[in-house]
Amino acid sequence: MKNFTKAAAVLAAAGALIAGATGTASAGSYNGSCETSNGGEICLYRYADFTGNIYDTLYSKTNYNGSTYYGTSVLIDNTVSSVRNRDFVNAIDVYTGQNYTGSRTHADPGLELWDMAVFSDDNAISSHCFENNAYCPG
Repeated sequence: MKNFTKAAAVLAAAGALIAGATGTASAGSYNGSCETSNGGEICLYRYADFTGNIYDTLYSKTNYNGSTYYGTSVLIDNTVSSVRNRDFVNAIDVYTGQNYTGSRTHADPGLELWDMAVFSDDNAISSHCFENNAYCPG
């Protein structure tokens, strides 16, 4: 019985180690890194050259009201200057209004949009939606 308990403890420890290693390797939404794993993220940048503050997420967002760039208190609503779609399967749409309203700009899988003022009114990006989200407008 003592050997069985010891073997069970070793297997449990090995399982925890494997689970921990798997968990740390996956992308994390809002971690300050623009990642492609787990389906890929949309990454919003403060400056047109994909620098400065970043907001990264794996999820569609109906509005940016109250959301901040990673590690800052800078609000992202109406301050986005460039966008990366790091999802290489699904396109995204960015909207000038909250709740997927206003002018829309489409970004195919893997596409980068720069100088959002060219695509919208004064960097007024207020929401985004991945095309695989059933709640996004068509």
